[in-house]
Parts: sequence; C-alpha cells; structure tokens
Amino acid sequence: MESPGRYILMIYWDTLEDHTIGFRGSDAFAQWRAIVGPFFAQPPVVEHLELVGKS
Repeated sequence: MESPGRYILMIYWDTLEDHTIGFRGSDAFAQWRAIVGPFFAQPPVVEHLELVGKS
C-alpha cells in the first residue's frame, strides 16, 4: 500500500542455477522479458532467497 507501483514476483526454483543458468540463458527468458520489459518503471531488483521453514 505504501508503494502502489511496486510488485513482487516470487518464483520457487529447485536450485539457484535453475534460475541463473537454466532460465536466464533460455529463449523463454528472452520472450518473457520482451513481454514484461516495457512495463518496468525501472530495472527490476532480483534477490535470491532460501526457504528456511514451512507452516
């Protein structure tokens, strides 16, 4: 609510490399980026997090 133009997209990868190498190096990434890129107000911030527990 404090940042109405901010969106968070969470994707769960099995490994860091599944994202950084598998997806980022694929044609699917280029296609996805071409679709969503024009909607970015600024370059996205990417953070890799580790799930430490489940409810």
